[in-house]
Amino acid sequence: MTGTASYLAGIEANSVQLSYAPEATWGTLPATTFQALRMTGESLAGKKTRARPSEIRTDAQVSAAITQSKIADGAINFALSYGTYDDLLASLFNADWSADLNLSGSSGDIAFAASGNQITSTTSGKFTTVQVGQWIKVSGCTTSSGANNGRMRVSAKPDNQTLTIAAGKTLVNETPAGSAVKIHGSMIRNSNVFHSVYMQKMLSSSLYLRYPGCQITSMTLSQQQGKFVDGSFNVMAQQEAKATTDASTGGVTAAPTGRVIDTVADFLELQVDNAALTGTVQALNLNIQKQGAAADYGIGSSAAQGMRIGLLELSGKFEVFFKDFSLYDRFNTEALGILSWALQDLAGSSYVFTLPSFTIMNPAIVAGGVGTPVVASFDLEANPDPTLGMTIQIDRFQ
Repeated sequence: MTGTASYLAGIEANSVQLSYAPEATWGTLPATTFQALRMTGESLAGKKTRARPSEIRTDAQVSAAITQSKIADGAINFALSYGTYDDLLASLFNADWSADLNLSGSSGDIAFAASGNQITSTTSGKFTTVQVGQWIKVSGCTTSSGANNGRMRVSAKPDNQTLTIAAGKTLVNETPAGSAVKIHGSMIRNSNVFHSVYMQKMLSSSLYLRYPGCQITSMTLSQQQGKFVDGSFNVMAQQEAKATTDASTGGVTAAPTGRVIDTVADFLELQVDNAALTGTVQALNLNIQKQGAAADYGIGSSAAQGMRIGLLELSGKFEVFFKDFSLYDRFNTEALGILSWALQDLAGSSYVFTLPSFTIMNPAIVAGGVGTPVVASFDLEANPDPTLGMTIQIDRFQ
């Protein structure tokens, strides 16, 4: 028996592929290989703004509409997996990911000290590339069953040979021999350097829609009990154009294949002010928007002539089973602090999210119904940190 031909009424969604490449010049197709994205759905579409002159007419009809501008926008919905959306985060954050630290001990020149909770080196400038507030991942230590291994946050750097580690990690005295100890870490912080990508939607091998000059203008991220970590990116493009050929040079690179991150085994290390939160979290949701991000138009063309990057704002919702007034007291005093949490997939690849200057507002402590737990819900507010100069930081480790 042979397969049946011509059974589809149209193109099936499972055949659609989204891919992208970073742009060197806004709106210009880069001559490079595109990277495929994973998604749970998308709504990218072109649109035109039309207007009718308000003419006085005797025929009881409106005047003909005229195109004023055109643009393309929409959402890309996703279930979070490691390494899949790092370039889209760079566009959202207006920033680049830092190079991996990739530091190794040399003849035992890195030591760990319980006093002061510090990592030190006898090599001048060893920690020059490490930044205050950055998370690092240490491996290769063996004392006390590797107590000095793992992720930790750098709270201070007295000099380029000394790192002070935040209280969430307690170091013990150790000087690993030779080059055993390794220190890794890469991060991104919101900044003000515009990043755009060129996107394409493959509908079939000869049917494409192209989206030049794409800026990521917002993101939602939902971390809720009983669900995967999921969310969406909102995209603003210069325009939508049809094509019959692949925009990628040499074919599209397949998307990363890491397991989707869930909210059970993969949600780790929720800390408030460098200490583990004692309550049980039900949900932690983020909404990051670039207020005022928009396309600009000029006379002579309906296409956008440029874009504004806007102002990054982060809000969200935080829900915890109510046991005491510790979080409520933070609301009353409007206490600013550090909120951080880690997401790690099955292979050990991880992200650490940090809001260095957060507060919580508008508590709702309610009994929702018979036999249900009392849940305290707070609005989450993040502010630019006065020392670090940013609102959000994401560290990554593989």
